[in-house]
Amino acid sequence: MLFSRTIRTTLASAALTTTALLIGCADPAGRYDDFEARDTTIREDQSSGGGGGSDGNGGAGGGGDNCLPEAGAVDGDFLFSLSAYLNPRAPFLFVASLTTEASDGGLSFSLTFQPLVAADRKTPTGEPFDVGPFALSGDGTFTAQLPTLIVPGDANPISGSELEATITLTGSLCAPADFICGVVTGTAARPIPLNLKNSTFAMERIADPSSYPAPVINCKRDPANPLP
Repeated sequence: MLFSRTIRTTLASAALTTTALLIGCADPAGRYDDFEARDTTIREDQSSGGGGGSDGNGGAGGGGDNCLPEAGAVDGDFLFSLSAYLNPRAPFLFVASLTTEASDGGLSFSLTFQPLVAADRKTPTGEPFDVGPFALSGDGTFTAQLPTLIVPGDANPISGSELEATITLTGSLCAPADFICGVVTGTAARPIPLNLKNSTFAMERIADPSSYPAPVINCKRDPANPLP
């Protein structure tokens, strides 16, 4: 009888544990909605300070009615981190060259991405690729749908395999635009088919080309894992 009661208790505990795990993992869409809500709150908090683009919280939020810089005023090189939700603290890194220009009474921007070797986060690898131009709203917000991009395997910190992905960046760019960030949606086709919608990006101005800033992965400036 004691043995039977022990078996029944063990099975009941296992069932409860399995149920808890299933409940905790059953709603990825809900987790993404929560993420977007938190990101929106961060942006609203930042924009309420009136600084737009470079306040103490990281400069992710849109500014007031018009926080846009003058065309060309914020152009330059940035360390760009693309943080995939599978392993967010191991971002894909690029040097992103930002160019802005006047267009249709407003402002648009383009980027040139140069992938960096994941092992040292500074050596260029593969071919650079251009994207844009993308329109900016008066409050600095943008949605940039990138063409399909191919990233070499040595720039992939997660698997070391060549990456093929089609992504959209949603964020904001306000003067002085030293830090730009937002959310990433889209899909990866290789090395495995994957929905990327819980992912983030951050780009920080490179003040010294001989010493890149430490990479961060989101609007809260959470740091990437250090190199081994």
